[in-house]
Order: sequence, then structure tokens, then C-alpha cells
Amino acid sequence: MRQMEICKKQLQYGENATCTLVYYVTINDLTDETTGIELEAYGVGITNQERGETAVVHNVTFSKTAILELAALLSEHLVTPVTIGEVVEDWLCAS
Repeated sequence: MRQMEICKKQLQYGENATCTLVYYVTINDLTDETTGIELEAYGVGITNQERGETAVVHNVTFSKTAILELAALLSEHLVTPVTIGEVVEDWLCAS
């Protein structure tokens, strides 16, 4: 698995508490067993650097364009590692 950082966002919660959220795309190289065709499956991940929390959803799509749109959506809405699974599930159901 490879990963590519998309962006970092600072989130302030409470009066003095902040955290850095790192958004990234994962790339898994897959091979179709029947045809031998090699594919790239894309996923997304988020890390809260201060808390050391990371959550990844692998193999969301085979579309590079779609996964970059999803990663942008996650970062725009400051999605955290705690809720990434539900947000990705909602995104897939709406697609």
C-alpha cells in the first residue's frame, strides 16, 4: 500500500484546544486473478496528529478523480478519524 498526503488542516475546538488533521489517499495495487489485469484501488485516511488517532477506509473506488473529490470533501468539512467510516459510507450510497 502506498499513500499520498492531500493536505493538513488545523481544527480549533474549545478555547485553547487545537489539533492537526492530516488527510491522505491510499493506493492498493490489486491483480484480478482471472484476467491478470493489474488495478489500483483508492482509499482515504485521516490522522489526528496530536492524539495519534488514525482511521483508514481502503478500496473505496478505482477512480482517481472520485477519490480526490472525496478527500477534498473530507478536508473541507473537517471530518475526523472518528467519523470517516460513516462519511465514506454515506458518500458511497449517494454515488
